[in-house]
Amino acid sequence: MLRVVGTIYKVLAWIVLVIGILSALGVLGAGIWGQARMVRPPGMPPRALFPGWVGVAGGIMGALGIALMALFYFLFLYAFGEAIFLALAIEENTREMALYLRPKEGQEGEG
Repeated sequence: MLRVVGTIYKVLAWIVLVIGILSALGVLGAGIWGQARMVRPPGMPPRALFPGWVGVAGGIMGALGIALMALFYFLFLYAFGEAIFLALAIEENTREMALYLRPKEGQEGEG
């Protein structure tokens, strides 16, 4: 049962990473597209630097933030899934070692 839970966490980690990257690309695209569609305010010179880069800079910063958070959540979920598998492996190896070190019948008095 715990192997299933560990696998679910690892699959969920990949899903979060893919959705996060797609969201970051969407925010970046929306920033660039929004910048191209932005109307120049009255009185603003036609070649002013500020309006042309607001959408692109906002899109880049938003995309970077989303991508970093997606990466953080991916690492957390994947590590948690691996920790479950690690605990199961430790338990399995401990059980095997206990069986291996248990004295066999007829060898209890020897030494």
